[in-house]
Amino acid sequence: MKIYNIENTDKFIKTLTECKGEVELINKSGSHIALKDENLDVLKSVCTDNTIKELEINFSDGQDAVKMFQFLTGMTNVA
Repeated sequence: MKIYNIENTDKFIKTLTECKGEVELINKSGSHIALKDENLDVLKSVCTDNTIKELEINFSDGQDAVKMFQFLTGMTNVA
């Protein structure tokens, strides 16, 4: 999933920590970095003025992808 212009990085990272499955950051060279609680600071390194301009992440659990979609679109309680 490619994501652009995340302005609420704190809430975004909180949403990532609530994921049940594996979440991977995919960098520009195509390497996959597992995002665990201890290395979520990696995301802060791509922030500029508390905004993430562009990010690609992969979810092993489809429900986590749905949760992220709901966060990004401001939707809640969508089945």
